[in-house]
Amino acid sequence: MSIVTVPITVAVVLFAVSNRSIVGVQFWPLPGTLDLPLYVIGLVTMVIGFLIGGMIAWFGAGESRHRARMAERDIRSLETKLSDSHSETEKARTVAPPAKIAAE
Repeated sequence: MSIVTVPITVAVVLFAVSNRSIVGVQFWPLPGTLDLPLYVIGLVTMVIGFLIGGMIAWFGAGESRHRARMAERDIRSLETKLSDSHSETEKARTVAPPAKIAAE
Protein backbone atom coordinates (compact mmCIF):
# COMPACT_ATOMS: atom_id res chain seq x y z
CA MET A 1 0.00 0.00 0.00
CA SER A 2 1.18 3.49 -0.68
CA ILE A 3 1.87 6.16 1.86
CA VAL A 4 -1.34 7.96 0.83
CA THR A 5 -3.68 4.94 0.84
CA VAL A 6 -3.21 4.02 4.50
CA PRO A 7 -4.16 7.43 6.00
CA ILE A 8 -7.15 7.76 3.67
CA THR A 9 -8.36 4.27 4.57
CA VAL A 10 -7.98 5.01 8.30
CA ALA A 11 -9.89 8.31 7.89
CA VAL A 12 -12.74 6.59 6.00
CA VAL A 13 -13.04 3.82 8.60
CA LEU A 14 -13.03 6.33 11.48
CA PHE A 15 -15.65 8.42 9.69
CA ALA A 16 -17.86 5.36 9.16
CA VAL A 17 -17.55 4.18 12.77
CA SER A 18 -18.23 7.65 14.18
CA ASN A 19 -21.33 8.32 12.03
CA ARG A 20 -23.46 5.19 12.26
CA SER A 21 -26.69 6.93 13.21
CA ILE A 22 -29.64 6.56 10.83
CA VAL A 23 -30.73 9.69 8.96
CA GLY A 24 -33.81 10.18 6.80
CA VAL A 25 -33.03 11.52 3.33
CA GLN A 26 -35.72 13.13 1.20
CA PHE A 27 -35.43 14.29 -2.38
CA TRP A 28 -37.85 17.17 -2.63
CA PRO A 29 -39.83 16.48 -5.78
CA LEU A 30 -39.94 12.73 -5.12
CA PRO A 31 -42.18 11.12 -2.54
CA GLY A 32 -40.73 8.96 0.20
CA THR A 33 -37.79 8.95 2.54
CA LEU A 34 -34.63 6.89 2.54
CA ASP A 35 -33.32 5.88 5.95
CA LEU A 36 -29.54 5.51 5.62
CA PRO A 37 -26.58 5.64 7.98
CA LEU A 38 -24.94 9.04 7.95
CA TYR A 39 -21.58 7.65 6.80
CA VAL A 40 -23.20 6.22 3.64
CA ILE A 41 -24.53 9.66 2.73
CA GLY A 42 -21.15 11.26 3.38
CA LEU A 43 -19.15 8.65 1.49
CA VAL A 44 -21.49 8.61 -1.50
CA THR A 45 -21.33 12.40 -1.65
CA MET A 46 -17.51 12.29 -1.58
CA VAL A 47 -17.34 9.63 -4.29
CA ILE A 48 -19.71 11.59 -6.53
CA GLY A 49 -17.63 14.74 -5.99
CA PHE A 50 -14.44 12.82 -6.80
CA LEU A 51 -15.94 11.46 -10.03
CA ILE A 52 -17.23 14.85 -11.13
CA GLY A 53 -13.84 16.44 -10.37
CA GLY A 54 -12.08 13.71 -12.33
CA MET A 55 -14.35 14.26 -15.31
CA ILE A 56 -13.74 18.02 -15.22
CA ALA A 57 -9.98 17.44 -15.07
CA TRP A 58 -10.16 14.88 -17.92
CA PHE A 59 -12.12 17.18 -20.22
CA GLY A 60 -9.98 20.17 -19.24
CA ALA A 61 -6.80 18.34 -20.25
CA GLY A 62 -8.24 17.30 -23.63
CA GLU A 63 -6.48 20.06 -25.54
CA SER A 64 -3.12 19.12 -24.01
CA ARG A 65 -3.61 15.48 -24.94
CA HIS A 66 -4.54 16.54 -28.48
CA ARG A 67 -1.39 18.67 -28.80
CA ALA A 68 0.72 15.77 -27.49
CA ARG A 69 -0.76 13.39 -30.08
CA MET A 70 -0.08 15.91 -32.86
CA ALA A 71 3.51 16.37 -31.67
CA GLU A 72 4.05 12.59 -31.60
CA ARG A 73 2.67 12.33 -35.14
CA ASP A 74 5.01 15.11 -36.31
CA ILE A 75 7.97 13.41 -34.62
CA ARG A 76 7.20 10.10 -36.33
CA SER A 77 6.91 11.87 -39.68
CA LEU A 78 10.21 13.70 -39.19
CA GLU A 79 11.96 10.50 -38.09
CA THR A 80 10.73 8.75 -41.24
CA LYS A 81 11.96 11.61 -43.42
CA LEU A 82 15.33 11.57 -41.64
CA SER A 83 15.65 7.83 -42.11
CA ASP A 84 14.80 8.17 -45.80
CA SER A 85 17.35 10.95 -46.15
CA HIS A 86 20.04 8.82 -44.49
CA SER A 87 19.30 5.89 -46.78
CA GLU A 88 19.43 8.14 -49.87
CA THR A 89 22.75 9.56 -48.68
CA GLU A 90 24.16 6.06 -48.21
CA LYS A 91 22.97 5.05 -51.68
CA ALA A 92 24.62 8.14 -53.18
CA ARG A 93 27.92 7.30 -51.46
CA THR A 94 27.95 3.69 -52.64
CA VAL A 95 27.14 4.46 -56.29
CA ALA A 96 30.19 4.35 -58.51
CA PRO A 97 31.40 7.70 -59.75
CA PRO A 98 30.23 8.57 -63.27
CA ALA A 99 32.41 7.38 -66.12
CA LYS A 100 34.52 9.92 -67.92
CA ILE A 101 33.16 10.91 -71.28
CA ALA A 102 35.65 10.59 -74.10
CA ALA A 103 36.42 13.86 -75.81
CA GLU A 104 35.47 14.02 -79.47
